[in-house]
Amino acid sequence: MSISILILFILIGLILIILDLFFIPGGVVAFIGLALVIYADYQSFQDYGTTTGLLFSGISGLASILLIAQFFRPSFWNRFGPKGEIDGRVNTSDLEKVSVGDRGIAVGSIRPSGNARFGNELIEVHAKHEMISAHSEIEIIAIESNRIIVKQIES
Repeated sequence: MSISILILFILIGLILIILDLFFIPGGVVAFIGLALVIYADYQSFQDYGTTTGLLFSGISGLASILLIAQFFRPSFWNRFGPKGEIDGRVNTSDLEKVSVGDRGIAVGSIRPSGNARFGNELIEVHAKHEMISAHSEIEIIAIESNRIIVKQIES
């Protein structure tokens, strides 16, 4: 078997190992990749003798270690991730439409969160410790960071 085919087997094997380590869980793909690398090393001993086989195995082992080490460097993965920070907040427009003490109607069950209607506005709310059934009258008891806390009004 020619050296170029053996090198191709090693490259395909290393790519399969990297794919299994980072993208395809399970180990089967890494096992196939490892088998390709071992087969290429074995075949180099069979076709070209001990000296060339040892040289080929050493180079493939070093290439394996360097490639896997490259993938574990954080600077390698920084180029794939987002560059900025997420500074937006969720539910802030709803917080401006209501205040503590406002009364509304639960649109669906609130357990522990659900939707309620305050006037014409449909807003996501959270119950403190209870389940509130649909169409119950509710009151806002607190606004904590971005959560609107409600309780059921007993009638």
